[in-house]
This record gives sequence, structure tokens and C-alpha cells, in this order.
Amino acid sequence: MSVDNEKKNTQEEKNDKTKFIAHSQKIGPEKNVEKSKIEPASVKEITKEDNINDKSHTKRPESKTAPPSTRTEVNTAVTEENNASGHQTLDKGHLVKNRYVIDSLIGHGGLCDVYRAKDKVLESSGVASPFVALKVLQHEYIDQPETARMLIREAQHTQTLSHPNIIRVFDFGVDNKIYFIVMEYLDGETIEQLIQRSRPNGLAFPNAKVLLNQILDALIYAHSLDIVHADLKPANIMIDSAGTVKLLDFGVSKTERLKQDQYAAKRKVDDHQVLGYTPNYASLNIISGNKPCRQDDLFAFACMAYELLSCKHPYNRTPIDLAKKNAIPLKKPSGFPNTLWPDIKTILTDTSGQYKLSAQSLKQRLNQNNRSKYAIAALIVLGLSTSLGIAYHLNSQIVQLEEANRQLAHSLQTQQQIINSQPESVFELSASDTIHPVLRAGLLRHHKQTLLATFEQQIDEILNQSNNEYPDYDQVESVLKHAAIYYPDSHKLELLNLDMRSSKRSTLLSIERHINSVLEKGQYDAQQDGKSIVDLHNDLHSIQQNYPLTPSSLATEVFYQNIDQAIEVKDSVRLTELLAVGGTFFSTNEISRKKLQNARVFNEAVIAIDSWQKQPSNSDKVKYPSEAVIILYGDRLSEIYQNLEKAATVSALDQVVVDIEELAREFPMDIPNISDLRFQTANKYLKFSDMLLKKRQSVSARNAMKKANELLQQVDSTDFRG
Repeated sequence: MSVDNEKKNTQEEKNDKTKFIAHSQKIGPEKNVEKSKIEPASVKEITKEDNINDKSHTKRPESKTAPPSTRTEVNTAVTEENNASGHQTLDKGHLVKNRYVIDSLIGHGGLCDVYRAKDKVLESSGVASPFVALKVLQHEYIDQPETARMLIREAQHTQTLSHPNIIRVFDFGVDNKIYFIVMEYLDGETIEQLIQRSRPNGLAFPNAKVLLNQILDALIYAHSLDIVHADLKPANIMIDSAGTVKLLDFGVSKTERLKQDQYAAKRKVDDHQVLGYTPNYASLNIISGNKPCRQDDLFAFACMAYELLSCKHPYNRTPIDLAKKNAIPLKKPSGFPNTLWPDIKTILTDTSGQYKLSAQSLKQRLNQNNRSKYAIAALIVLGLSTSLGIAYHLNSQIVQLEEANRQLAHSLQTQQQIINSQPESVFELSASDTIHPVLRAGLLRHHKQTLLATFEQQIDEILNQSNNEYPDYDQVESVLKHAAIYYPDSHKLELLNLDMRSSKRSTLLSIERHINSVLEKGQYDAQQDGKSIVDLHNDLHSIQQNYPLTPSSLATEVFYQNIDQAIEVKDSVRLTELLAVGGTFFSTNEISRKKLQNARVFNEAVIAIDSWQKQPSNSDKVKYPSEAVIILYGDRLSEIYQNLEKAATVSALDQVVVDIEELAREFPMDIPNISDLRFQTANKYLKFSDMLLKKRQSVSARNAMKKANELLQQVDSTDFRG
């Protein structure tokens, strides 16, 4: 295919995709769209299985997820079914890996449940939609190694697949026997729902071609990495709100070792015995229990292409082995293009799988212009007649053609010299505007291995620098970005990028765990290997600016306890240290900010009173800190004033005096509040003395008078500086 044709086909794909997005709600007859209109689903459909009568082909339990009409109905239906069957699911609010908060159950299949979850890291970083999809192995399968291995294999395979038409996997692991995969959360509908919505006639070919091209792009990419999906079906393919196709569920995918090391030991584990598949879209090779291959994905693709264009399964939803046994005929749908049908028919009928077709060749045939044979023949005849008419003019142009050939030879020689240039000059040459884009691409392709090795060497030198404690990940990222300018589709660069990100994340998590360990022990001034907790915090942010460090719940609890203890004993030095720690590590949530603000106000009050008490008795530079006294002792002073007002007997007043003296002992010198309390208490003693005299209780009256005089003497002798 020429460059012009490739550009034309690419432009046609873009135009078709634009039309498909603009008219996606108008596919099929209007009356059928209205009757079967389904609200776009989310990633809840990734584990949905087809309903089939013959279950003997399936090697894992059928999915129980019913076709949902709305997200609310899905959650309700799933919850009711779980309650009825005793199936254990994670509750809303459950925290997985101290990061993912379960929001709702959005679907489940034979082995796994799928939840919508909130990513606390994304939420803290201010992302508008911090939701992810959490695929969790069901509780009854956690003790079965083969099922856990299948889930891990899905995560590993999908993580190696970096393609816009394949769902992204962010993380996977196990947390307290919860095996999980973290994937991107999608809003859209499955191909299965689109087929149902397009009944009875199916999609028009231009609209279907947009989807089929994207599915083939994903298969071409996966097959180039020797990975086959092995369970492709309409329920495992989603269309998001932008019209982008996403392939899901690589849980049963396999790696084809086409270039296996002949000296490597071969494992005897028969992994394909634990695979699950959907019989309606499974090839005879899969149904027979053989190892999956690329032709199996093509068979499933052919079934879906047939179904998209007709809303009918090629064999009436009968597995291929039974269809061959019962001699079910294969009919060409009316909307199927003639250029594509021979290849699709070959895939659907050739059960040997020996045909030479590939995803790449199918895409070329899918985008081939369907010109009339008669029109082509007419053009040939016209061309021949025209050639005969102008043949005699060619002799006069031979000299001009020979000159053109000499110029072309000179140009080719110049281009060959450029191609043979040294690798170190490639970047300078490729940046020149005088080089044709095709020549530039050839130059980069010719030196690809050498230049990629140069980039890799630069990265190794950065990682092995001895003068830095941690690798300079920003510098590594800069090298990778520079390399991506020249080789944007390099799988090797993608792997290097993944390794760099993994190494960086591992380093950040290691420092974060170290910081949390120190915080949980409350040893804020401790040092290890010459580093304090502040040094570790600086290391964290030198590797990644604004890293969202979140202290553990235990670290937060210990910090709050230290704050409360320092406030209780009014330890200003300790409070100052804790406020510095809190400002660095515990200012990310509202509760902690309020706690720190209260501690700061309390500490300022302690410092103010201490400064007032330490000044000379004859100095008036520091004003009496009345507000600080209220902050520190306001509650106790209010309580004593209330008890004084309520006191109705001499013995009650005696207890008030005890409380006053206890509070006074906490100060090296008296404060105006203490003097005022003594004065008011003395007045009340005098009132009680007068009352007792009137009752002729002279002894009690004298005792009350004596206590009043003692308090007044204390007030007179107070060295108070207001």
C-alpha cells in the first residue's frame, strides 16, 4: 500500500470515527432505538458472560450479572442476589491497601466482583473524578492458587499492554487475602449493548467500521507482543463516551512463545486447563482444550463483525463444534461488504486454523476501497487506448527522461550517504528542514538499535551516579521524553519508562514507610543513619515535588496524644517542637488543622504568661496577659466564681478558698484574678459573720470574721503588677 493510500485510509478512519461519535445515538431504526435505549454502563460489564444453553464448554461458572438498565438497578440487583445466595462482598467504605475506598458494587462474574472505588491519592491531589474500578477475587476462590494466578496474570498481561484501545491497569496486589486489580473507571456501553440497541438490521457499515478498526488496532498491538486475548466477546469490549473502544478482561489471555529459548527449561504447568471462555465466540481450537493462538481472537472478531452488521450470530448462538455437527449453514448478511466477506467466511468456516490471515491483513481488507470491477476494467481499456494515442510523443521525451534519471541517481546517492552517516549526527540531520520526511524516518529506523542503546546507556549512567543517594528520576524522565520524540512507538522505551516509574514509586513508598515508622513511635527528634524525620521529608519531595504523604492512622493518634500531654502540663518547649512536626506532616485534613491551631493558641498563652512572670517586679514593659490567663485557666476561674456565688454556708466558702489556693500554687506570684477571688470571698465571709451575729452565734461569727481578715491581708500583701 502506498503512502498516499495509507494517509487516505487514515483520514477516512478519522472521518468515520467523527461521524460515528456524532450519530452514535441514531444507529438503526429510530423506533427500535427508543424501545431498547439503555443508559451507558460503566466498567461493570467487564465480567458479564453470555447466557448459553450448553454449559459443558465453560470451564468456570457462568456470570450471574443480569443486563442492567441503570446503574442503580445494577447495584440493587447485585445486592439482592448476594443476600439471597450468601455471596460475600466488600461493604461500602471498606479500605483496600490503605488507599482505595469501596463506593459500590457494580458487577460480578464467575470469579471476581467489580467495585467502583475512590482512590485517596487521586482525591488528595485534586483530581475531578478520583474513581477507579476495583476487580476483586471472590472470597470462595482465595484459597485456590489457579484462580489467584489467573487474576495476577490478567494484571501483568494488561500492564504490559499500553494502547489507547486496551483498558489501563494501574495497580494490583493482595491486602489481607483480598486479591485485587485497579483499573481505569469507564463510563460507556458494551458492544453487546450496542448490538441489542441496533436491532433488527444492525449497524451501517461505515459506523461499524469505526469500531472494527479500533478492535483490530488493539489485536494488532497485543499480537505483536505475542499475547492473545482468548476470551474476546461483545461483553468484553466497551465504547466510552468519546467513542473510543476499550478491550477488557485479559484474565484468560496467554503469551505465545514464538521465539522461545531452545535451551530454557520448560515448565510442566498446564495453564490453559484453568482458562474460561464463552462458547458462542470460542473457536474449535479453544473448545477442544488446546493452547490459545492468534486465530482464536480472529474467530471471535469475525463473529462480532457478523453480529454488528446484522444483529445475528453467524451460527444462531450455537458453538462452532455443534454448528459443524448439525451442518448449520453460514449466510452472508446483506449489509456485509463484498471485499471483507471472503476473509470473514474463511475464518468462520476453516476449523483447521491454518489460514494465513492476521489482524493486520484484516484491517487492510476492511479499509480497502470497494470499486466496481466493471469500472476498473473500463479504466484499463481507456488507459490502453489513450496510451496508443500518445505513444508517438514518447520518443521526443527520451532525452528529458534520461536527464531526470541522472538527477534521480544523484539524489539517491546523496540520500544513501545520509543513511550511512554516523549515529551521533542523526539527531542533527533529522532536525534539518532540507531532509524529506520519508528519508528522515528511514534514517531514524536505520540507526534505531544504536540510538536506543545510547539512550539506555545515558539512563544507566544517571541511575549509577555515586554522588547522589537517590537516582535523579527527573533526569531519567527527561532522557525518556527526548527519546520518545524520535521513537514514540518504541516498546523498549515503554518498558524503560515503566521500570523507571516502578523504581521511583518503590523508593517513595520506602521513604514514606520509614517516616510513618518514626511518627508511629513518636520519636520526632530521633535520627537514623544521620537523618532526621525532616531530612526524610525533604528527600521525599526532592524525588517528587508535592508528594501526597498521608500519615498512618496510628501515627496521627500518637501525635494527638503528644499534643494533649504537652497541653496538660503546659510544656511550651514540647509544644513548639510538636507544632513544627505538625506543620510538616499533619496539616492535610481539617481535624488536624484545628488541633494544631488550638495548640498554637495555647502555646502562645503559656509563653505570654511566662514572659510576664519573668520581668522584674518594678517593670511595666509587659502588660498583664489577661487573655492568656483566660485561655489557660478560664474554665477553672469560671468554675470557682460560680461556686463562690452559689456558696450558702461557711463550709461551702471554705471549699472555695481551697480551690483558690490550689490554683494560686500554680503561679510563682499572684495574678489579679486570684486577688479578686480572695477579695470577693472575704466579703462573703463578712456577710455570713453579720448573719451569724444576728442569730446570736457569736463563735461562728468570729471564725467567719477571722477568715475574712486573713483573706484581706493576703490581698493587701500581694505584689501585683497590672
